[in-house]
Amino acid sequence: MKPIHLRNIPPPSETFDHISFLEMMAKWVKPERYLELGVRDLKCFKMISKYSAESIAVDMHPIDGKLGKNMSFYLGTTDQYFESIRNRGLLFDFIFIDADHSHEQSLKDFLNAQEYLLEDGFIFMHDTYPYNEAMFAPGLCNDCYKTPLYIKQKLKNNFEIVTLPFNPGLTIVKKMSVRKQLYYLGENE
Repeated sequence: MKPIHLRNIPPPSETFDHISFLEMMAKWVKPERYLELGVRDLKCFKMISKYSAESIAVDMHPIDGKLGKNMSFYLGTTDQYFESIRNRGLLFDFIFIDADHSHEQSLKDFLNAQEYLLEDGFIFMHDTYPYNEAMFAPGLCNDCYKTPLYIKQKLKNNFEIVTLPFNPGLTIVKKMSVRKQLYYLGENE
């Protein structure tokens, strides 16, 4: 008998419409400030920006297309972007990470992003459930699937996390409030 993942997920295409899912989440969250790291064709960015008061896109490559008045674009690396906003007091409640898919950089992006995430805010990470070995290629999922595993192991007291197991995967990370963290640690009143 074939394993379940081989029966239900046809390779190699994407079997889960992450943009529609993120749109549904944005309708629910109604983010004040949205950040997208890695925007490629702006499709996802523009979709989510409809529900956000302010939206910021970051990519190393120039974009083609007009941005709405609630949208801005930062041309540069994610590291450069985070350095540029240091000490500016920016906070986000909805962040989508879909830039460099290496574990090293996606973890760095996550650690940087979580510093600017409001309590109960969301970080979404794409390409975190590669279907097969072909999906481990640098231009596809690479090894960023290790980043949610790291968060689950090392940062579990700060975040609620789940990876949706559909090719190529979407991980949802929610920053717990201090009150909830204390409750989970047994330090509730």
